[in-house]
Amino acid sequence: MAGFLDHKVKFVLFCQYSHFGMSVCYGWIIVFAALVSVTCGQREGPTTESEEPWTGRWMPHPPDIESTSKKPEDLHDPKHGVKMGVIAKNCDDAKTNLTLDWDMSPYYYTCYSPLDKFVPNFRLKPILECENIPKHYVAHHECMNNTVEYDRPIPTLLYSFFGAKQMLNLLKIFWHLWCFKGCGTHRPLWPRYGEYKYVPRQRWLHNLEHGAVVMLYHPCVNPFEVKMLKKLVTSCLRRHIITPIPLLDPQRPLALVTWGCRLTMSAVDPKIVATFIKNHALRGPEKYAKDGQYDLGLEVPAEIVSDFDDSELCPKR
Repeated sequence: MAGFLDHKVKFVLFCQYSHFGMSVCYGWIIVFAALVSVTCGQREGPTTESEEPWTGRWMPHPPDIESTSKKPEDLHDPKHGVKMGVIAKNCDDAKTNLTLDWDMSPYYYTCYSPLDKFVPNFRLKPILECENIPKHYVAHHECMNNTVEYDRPIPTLLYSFFGAKQMLNLLKIFWHLWCFKGCGTHRPLWPRYGEYKYVPRQRWLHNLEHGAVVMLYHPCVNPFEVKMLKKLVTSCLRRHIITPIPLLDPQRPLALVTWGCRLTMSAVDPKIVATFIKNHALRGPEKYAKDGQYDLGLEVPAEIVSDFDDSELCPKR
């Protein structure tokens, strides 16, 4: 303020000895002082009018308050299409639009013919099927605003059109035409490990990519066989998913699924089960042991067997 008064005195002296005249100069002094007062927010003397607080909306936010809104995270991934493990309501948060994969119908976990349970046939040999998945293939992730369908009950092959050389891209196109809907496009967020009332295929396929073993059983399978298989799987590794699925063949209503392989059976043979797990578990392209974010219908969370990374498979066998 002192600086302003000093300049004001100089301005008066200039007017006094100039040809403008004092009246004109005083007019300019009044205008200049008013501008300074408005600009700097400084008014000499008390104000008689009280300013009413602003009750409208501020854009983008009130003064002296930093905006807490975050920029939308970039979910694009050059290999998978969508980043895995990123909780995003506009894509996949493991809570929104879940009926796209499962309409919550009890059909998927209920046996509607309890008196006609499937009788295990010990003479019917298990069937082991493995697919030769190209080394550079990676899984494609699909957000929860799009449906994902399969043309086979147990999809195991995971594919993608991202991140390979031109020759491989041509091969992928050919492979996709052959695979059609039987391949394994799945959701970005995978289930927590353990036993579920029901988990849709669009979820547990992601666990296969991380090396998990998925145990499937028809709701009408013999409960003794289910109990035996559950005990074997849970004693072999932590990274397992157990869920019913009504799409299995009644002749072989039990199945174990890993990355690229599936074992279907009518009855449980402990030796065959342990051999399958030791030979095919933890073979997914992503060595990732962390639990997922999806837990709808989780009944029994998985427990550590050898260690968190399942360094030793089936340690007691």
